[in-house]
Amino acid sequence: MTDTISPPEAAAPESAPPPSPTSPPESVWTHVALPVRNLDETLAFYAKYTTLENIHERTDSETGLRSVWLANPGDRTEQAARFVLVLIEGKLPTQITGDIKEEYGFLTSISHLGISLNSRAEVDEIAAMAAEDGILVLGPMYRNPVVGYICLITDPDGNNVEFSVEQVLG
Repeated sequence: MTDTISPPEAAAPESAPPPSPTSPPESVWTHVALPVRNLDETLAFYAKYTTLENIHERTDSETGLRSVWLANPGDRTEQAARFVLVLIEGKLPTQITGDIKEEYGFLTSISHLGISLNSRAEVDEIAAMAAEDGILVLGPMYRNPVVGYICLITDPDGNNVEFSVEQVLG
């Protein structure tokens, strides 16, 4: 009789990753964050062109970054809001951000923030104000049933902001 020795079975690694989920976890939009050169100037822009409300403002004691959260009045919750635009002013703290490059004006070309208004007259009003301020990029114009009636303007950091009516989103 011959004894046979089975080869050792491969041991599972001690820190095997958990199995992949079949679908991602539930996702909810909460915010868009934009760096700004001058927070007071950017807040004045949004106060002039929108009814967004400043619902939170703070200066981070560790980084010195100053931030504000702007929200639609109807999106307010007990804690904050369902969705906010976060505006951040200050020098990037390299001890936290490492080699992330400091840049402004990300929303260029066709990138933009979209804000819904109630009428074409309101879009026209925003476009006229922006033209007078020298920041009108496009419009006002009707594009189609999906895009609606729009105008596009730029904020103090060169980000595009679209004002629209008759869109399927707003």
